[in-house]
This record gives sequence, structure tokens and C-alpha cells, in this order.
Amino acid sequence: MSLLKVNMTEKKVVRQPFPKQTIVGGRAMIDHLMTQYGSPTEHPLSPEALFVVAPGLLAGSGAPQSGRISFGGKSPLTGGIKEANAGGTAAHLLGRLGIRAVMVQGHADAWQVLKIDSKGAVLEPAGEIVGMKNYAACEKLRKRFGEKVSIIIIGPAGEMKMANSTVAVTDPEDRPARHAGRGGVGAMMGAKGLKAIVLDGAGTSVRKAADEDAFKKAAREAAEAIKNGPSTPVMHKLGTNVCIDADGDRGSLPSYNHRHGSFEKRKGLCSNTMIALNNARGGSMGNACMPGCIVKCSPIFHDADGNHLTSALEYETVAMLGANLGIDNLDAVARMDRQCDELGLDTIEVGCTIGVLNDAGLFEFGDYRKAEAYIDEIGQGTPMGRILGSGVTHTAKVFGIDRIPAVKGQGIPAHSARSLKGWAVTYATSPQGADHTAGVVEEDPLSPVGQVERSRNQQILTAALDATGLCMFTFIEKRPELIAAMIAALYGVKWTADDFRELGKEMLRQERAFNLKAGIGPEADRLPDWMRRDPLSPTNAVFDVPQEEIDRLFNF
Repeated sequence: MSLLKVNMTEKKVVRQPFPKQTIVGGRAMIDHLMTQYGSPTEHPLSPEALFVVAPGLLAGSGAPQSGRISFGGKSPLTGGIKEANAGGTAAHLLGRLGIRAVMVQGHADAWQVLKIDSKGAVLEPAGEIVGMKNYAACEKLRKRFGEKVSIIIIGPAGEMKMANSTVAVTDPEDRPARHAGRGGVGAMMGAKGLKAIVLDGAGTSVRKAADEDAFKKAAREAAEAIKNGPSTPVMHKLGTNVCIDADGDRGSLPSYNHRHGSFEKRKGLCSNTMIALNNARGGSMGNACMPGCIVKCSPIFHDADGNHLTSALEYETVAMLGANLGIDNLDAVARMDRQCDELGLDTIEVGCTIGVLNDAGLFEFGDYRKAEAYIDEIGQGTPMGRILGSGVTHTAKVFGIDRIPAVKGQGIPAHSARSLKGWAVTYATSPQGADHTAGVVEEDPLSPVGQVERSRNQQILTAALDATGLCMFTFIEKRPELIAAMIAALYGVKWTADDFRELGKEMLRQERAFNLKAGIGPEADRLPDWMRRDPLSPTNAVFDVPQEEIDRLFNF
């Protein structure tokens, strides 16, 4: 397995062996390379800054649910270390191609495409795809490089180096619908002059484990645990959008710019509505977003004419572009999701950003046409579009708004902090900024007691899971022995559940150390003060976990 070093300035690609005994991948690989090669004080968009692409430890193997791929570097949104991951087909092919990570530095004088296949890696001029939206650009790239390639690509937002820009990965249907959304990873890639990465796995095969029998046994046990997990059937049937009703029932569905925890019109957004529309139009639920997926929670959503509109219409998107904007029209939300996929925009950040415009008198809740028009402006790069494309914190500053739903510059996601106090601790303390995937805590949600310990434990387990390439919906991070057995057999090393937990701890230590050097200290581990002051209906909860307890979260 190799590390691919790409110098965009010199247009050189060097492949060097990566130590087998260094058990890092995905988010852990980003932490490792940023600690070893990155500079916390460099501007995130400078030629010297790093951009890293890293499949997980289990990529390219027969491990179930192992196709997540991580992107990261120093975030233009938070100013700290950042990782965002996505599904799709790229991680599996990188594993089969023997690539542990791609580390990109420098800046090309003209847009480039990095082509990787079994013969090697080379940079080529991007040509006509520059400026194109993601779907059309991917069609052009398939005509140029072959129909069976996997594509990693940035849209116009990434080309414009907007702080709220994503990296898209093509899914099993060859659509650029799987996005590493948070933190501006698209701008990191765009700052290098890298428009796309094309992966051709022809002539490759599934990775061979050091101990094939042990690996097959471990993979079977993990697959059984996933299949028999209590949440798997629900996620498969209803998708992640099941949370519209779940969060609405418990008062944690952000609505009207995070002012309410329920949405009286949520029936128009819920999974049953999505299923009914799909049944009538030829869409479908229960699709895989990556090779080896067992849960299959992804919907494919069609428009009123029966044409594909968007894939992966997930809860965070429906909540933040729907309920948070007072919009109950699922078709409008799906259109906005497609706009964001085409441009390369994080739907969570977009929903937060448009939401705060209500405070400035620039957006009326429920006006989906205005919301769609604002997203179009982002794509056009108008002055207003560039402001919105910079994220919620920057937008609020421009318009003099003091009530900002963000931590470390990143918009708060769609599980309301005040009604889910353990999750809120994760938002406040994660080195990644407010992130719903950094440490899920749902136990005893309205009590402040014990939430710091719960968040600490979940952040450790989740960080380690992000290193493996396993989807968070494997639901087995609390059974690390199943994961450790697969890694030990694949790499031929002695690796245990304790090693899995220690990996998560070390990742958080590295991320926190990087952020401290970047000027992001413990004083940034705070939710906005208004969340401690303003009750959230219908629970009337405020965030009341003592700050002195929160400040001890990293004492491990």
C-alpha cells in the first residue's frame, strides 16, 4: 500500500510505500499527515496547505459497510483541522489500487484532473469541465476516461473556493450525489487547482488479507451484527429521514432558524410522504450508496414527471432546507438538494445561512422560491452569493446578526442542541466544529447530568470508526472487538478493541493539538450564549451543562 504525493505546482506525482504497521486511515490518516507535514499557521487556501484524500483502513476489502472516504486539511470555515467523509465508489477503488492516501500540495496554474489506475497516476488538463456543474462534468469525464470509472469532483462553489463547498463522489449509479460536506473541503481541493480525481479499477481485485480465513470470519460476524441490529430495518425502510418524526416528537427538530424544536407542518417532509411520492413516481427507498453496503438507507427521489431529481435525500438536508426554513414542500427541498449537489454545497450550512437572513429581513420563512434563488446566486458567484457561500458565521457578520447558530464557525446541524444535551456537548467540543456525526448522544436528552462523559466516550469511538471507512450506520462502534478483528486479520498485526479506543483518543489529541497551534483554544468549546438563555419550544429546554464540566472533556 502506498502514499501518493501530488505536487500541483510542479505537476508531479510520486508514489511511496506507506508503513504497514502504521494503522491509520480515513480521518486518522488526515490527522497523521497534518501532524507530520501540515502547518497550523498556513492559510487554508495557500499553496503550502495540504489537501488529503484518504480511504479507510478497510477500503477495498470484503468488509461490510467499509466504503466511506475522507477528505481534509485545514478548514477555511473553522480555521482548524477538518475531515469530512462520504460514501460512493471511490474508497473501494483506492483500496483496490493500493492507495492508502493522496496528499496534495501546491497550486496548478491551470485546472487539472488526477487520473489514477493500475499503471500509475498522472495529472492532465481539466479542459472543458471547468465551470461545469457536477452532473454534466461527470458525464464528460466518463466519455473521456470510460464508463466504469469512479469520480471525485468539486463543483463551481469549490472552484470559487467558497468556505461552504463540498467534494462530491459518484455513487453506484454514477451520480455525483455523495458529498463530503462540512468545513469547506471543496475549497481546499479547489485551491490546489484540482477539479477532479478519476479512478479506474480495471485489472484490480479485492484486497487480500494477511490472514484470509480470519478476515472472512471477522467480516461475517460484523455483517451479521449489522444485519441484526435493531436500527437496520428501520433505516433501510424509511431512510435517515425517519428522524423528521423522531426529532419532531422529542422537540429536537430545528425549525424557523433554530427558534423551535418542532415543526407543525412536518407531515409534508416526513418519510411516509417521501415513500408515497416515490411509489407514485418510480423513485425508491433502500438503496446502497457504496459497495458492500448492508443497511441501504439511501432514497432515490423522482420529480413529478417521474425523472430522477436527487439521491440521498437525507434527514439533515430535509430538516435544514425544510423545517429550519419553515418550508414543508418536499419537492422544493429535493430541488434545493439537487442544486447543492450540482454546485458542491453543504446543505446543512446552506440551511443555517439562509435561516439567519430572516433576522435581517431578507428571507420570509416558507418562501422556497426565494431560498432556491439564493442558492442560484451562490452558483453564479454574485456578491450576495459569495457572502452566502462563505457560511452562516460570515453571513451573520456581514448583516450584523448577533444570533448565530454555529460553533467554531460551522453551522449547527439538525438535532437541536438544547433538547439533546449530550449531542450539544459534542457540538461544543469537537475539534471538527459543530458536527452531528462527531459523537451521537441520545441518552437522557433533557438532563445535563453525565453528558460530558457520554460525549467523550462517543467522540472517541466515532473518531476511531472514521478511521476504518465504516459507515456510522454500521451501529457496531460499541462492539470494537468486531472491528479490531477485521483490521488485525487484514493487516496481519495484533490489534484489539483497546487499540481501537486508543486510536480514537490519539486522533482527538492530534486534532486538539493542531487547533491549539492554529489559535483555536479551549475558549472555543462553547455553544452560543443564547442557547443557554433562550428556551426551545416545546420542551422549553436551555443548554445547561456546566461549562466547567465541558472544559474537562479532553482529560484523557
